Amino acid sequence: MTMQIVTGAGSGLGRALTLKLVAAGHRVAMMGRTPEKLAALAESLGDRVLPISVELSDPQAVHQAFDYAEAWGGAPDWVVHCAGVGQFGALSGLSREAVEAMLKSNLYSTIWVAQEVVRRWGDREAVLANVLSSAAQTGKAHEAVYCATKWGMRGFLESMRAELKGQPLRLVNLYPSGIRSAFWAGSDHADSSGFMAPEEAAAYIVDALSAKSSCYVTEMSIGRF
Repeated sequence: MTMQIVTGAGSGLGRALTLKLVAAGHRVAMMGRTPEKLAALAESLGDRVLPISVELSDPQAVHQAFDYAEAWGGAPDWVVHCAGVGQFGALSGLSREAVEAMLKSNLYSTIWVAQEVVRRWGDREAVLANVLSSAAQTGKAHEAVYCATKWGMRGFLESMRAELKGQPLRLVNLYPSGIRSAFWAGSDHADSSGFMAPEEAAAYIVDALSAKSSCYVTEMSIGRF
């Protein structure tokens, strides 16, 4: 039984991944912003999970959270970074607070989580997987700043891949299209009822992160019907 770290574990894809990994026999250090969501999941999963409430845009908080996770379960095989937020609408109507929230929760958190992983486990055969979304591949109306943060994540991670060349840490970038979850609550620019189920996206991701003897997935797009 190995330990994995999942960020954004309280809801949506992160929650689905946590459930999938626990069902497969792993332990999961669950990181997220909302302690109530993590506590509810921990109540059902027991000692197979460790809930860690953390603001991932704060590098010191990230460092402490990873200390806590490592003390509990040792070095993880996988770190799957799912955390992020989106606020949508015409650019002219976005508040400064909305822009800053997306920069912090999407781009800054990716940088601090990656830096922590590389410092701790860059010389191990581990996986750092980041969920970017299809918004990192194409521009979308009413998602200008959200797309900007996701394109920023992609540029950062591809540069990091070049920097890590020759090291055993595997970097995997994941590009799912819309996932049906509370992420879209309050948004009226997209109908999420036909989006993919988080449980099915999680199943694809877990399969993709399992390396073969001579090859592994570096990036994966997950489309929806």
